[in-house]
Amino acid sequence: MKDIVIIGGGGHAKSCIDVISHHKDYSILGINDPKLSTSSYPSIPLLKGSLQDIFSKNDIVFLGIGFIKDSMPRKKLIDEIQKIGFKTPSFVSPYAYSSSNSKISDGTIIMHKALINTHVQIGAFSIINSKALIEHDVQIGSNCHISTGAIVNGSSSIGSNTFVGSNAVIGNNISVGKNCIIQAGAFLNRNLTDNEIYKI
Repeated sequence: MKDIVIIGGGGHAKSCIDVISHHKDYSILGINDPKLSTSSYPSIPLLKGSLQDIFSKNDIVFLGIGFIKDSMPRKKLIDEIQKIGFKTPSFVSPYAYSSSNSKISDGTIIMHKALINTHVQIGAFSIINSKALIEHDVQIGSNCHISTGAIVNGSSSIGSNTFVGSNAVIGNNISVGKNCIIQAGAFLNRNLTDNEIYKI
């Protein structure tokens, strides 16, 4: 069994912990979050200190900080985690489906009841949240957040650092650029260039 530290202790981290706790190869050593004074889990302590301090004791982490409007704080943490040299495994909930013909990169999490269809590629440190549907041949970049109940239809592509809101639907063969925001509940039937915000 390998020890792993969760970076962040908010709501998204709680959901990550719930998924990771089902993986018996890993034991959660602690939570590192300078904003917290106490842990929400009696069996999981808070670990003080910098990421360098954490690395000196344990070299496996999972980034439990999400994003909605601004991907850059999370991106800066990703850069620091990679620069330090942490190992960053990916996790798929046992209650999700992920095709054996799809590829999920390091640091990514597939939450409960999500469905990843065949020939999907998902970049590093992305979040595929609960009940999201990623259809065949979709490509998703790094540090993306596909929110609860969102649907990305076949052969579409999502650029890095992009947020797709809850219950949003992206049509077939749609290209979404980097650093985009797609509002919850939106139906996207056109391509987006980098840095676009798409609202209903």
